[in-house]
Amino acid sequence: MNSRLLVGGVAFVAVVVALWFMNSTPVKAPVGQYCTMDAKLCTDGSYVSRSGPNCEFAQCPAVATTTSGGGRGILPYNSGVKGSVLLGPTCPVMRDPPDPGCADKPYETMITVRRASSGLTFAVKKSNVNGTFEFSLPPGQYTLSASGGKMLPRCNDENVTVEASNYATVNISCDTGIH
Repeated sequence: MNSRLLVGGVAFVAVVVALWFMNSTPVKAPVGQYCTMDAKLCTDGSYVSRSGPNCEFAQCPAVATTTSGGGRGILPYNSGVKGSVLLGPTCPVMRDPPDPGCADKPYETMITVRRASSGLTFAVKKSNVNGTFEFSLPPGQYTLSASGGKMLPRCNDENVTVEASNYATVNISCDTGIH
């Protein structure tokens, strides 16, 4: 019995010593800098990651626009989109001639501008109490979406093409569900 206890004790000590040696061996740190996998959304809808010795975000691509001095810059754009968000119908029965009290009403809501090519959000802003909005945007094709309620009102998406040195006009209709 004593020999079994002695053999068991020696085996236990051997395992403890082996584990201690395995865990005390220094682990070499990986060579080089490793940055987090963060990404930054740029104004043109693209993303950049962290890089370099300080893990800083890479520069966003410059969006070229013509400035008043004839040079190239990023903001402000001298083009974009403006318009209004209207809520209707507002009366259950349409009359002939139309009742001015039943005209579509301005709707204050969040508007999201997405690039048509990628679907990435470019800008978000709230229309004012008069339902009007304006976005300065670089030339390109966009989809504007107004936020409605959970079920109603339901707002239509509007596609728009912004040309250089011009503001396109868009009216977004939101259906109240009154018919």
